[in-house]
Amino acid sequence: MRLRWLLLPSVFLAACAHEQVAQAPAQPIVAQPAAPVADATPQAKADDTAELKRLLTGPIAHFDFDQARLTDQDREKLQTLAKALKAHPAARIRIAGNCDELGTEEYNLALGQRRAEVARKYLADLGIAASRLETISYGENRPAVEGHDEAAHAANRRDEAELLSTR
Repeated sequence: MRLRWLLLPSVFLAACAHEQVAQAPAQPIVAQPAAPVADATPQAKADDTAELKRLLTGPIAHFDFDQARLTDQDREKLQTLAKALKAHPAARIRIAGNCDELGTEEYNLALGQRRAEVARKYLADLGIAASRLETISYGENRPAVEGHDEAAHAANRRDEAELLSTR
């Protein structure tokens, strides 16, 4: 009699296990292939630098007569440029210092270099690697505006930047 009580739970468990397997057959796990990642088209890559190129259009700083100090407005422009450069870590730019026609050629070349360097230093202080920033001075040799009045002089006292590479 004892033996029957011992065998009965074993038979019951085996029957239950068999029913569960029969009711819910195991489904094989099939790994879904990952969707292919499309490379950016050349047009998409070009559009990626559009904002950076836009920021480099026109002067990035203007200066008072015989000065190489950034204004608050210049700092704001350079902060925006720094953000764009951080978004494009391979981009390199050249900052060009320019002057009005007043003063000697040698003096204006030196002043233009100081102007370019002040913008380069500010960008470096904002976290842009100095190796990504070149400077050059054109002195009075590349005026933005032709003329001999104060309006022309003010427009020519500037820093401009150009994109050298994005790779």
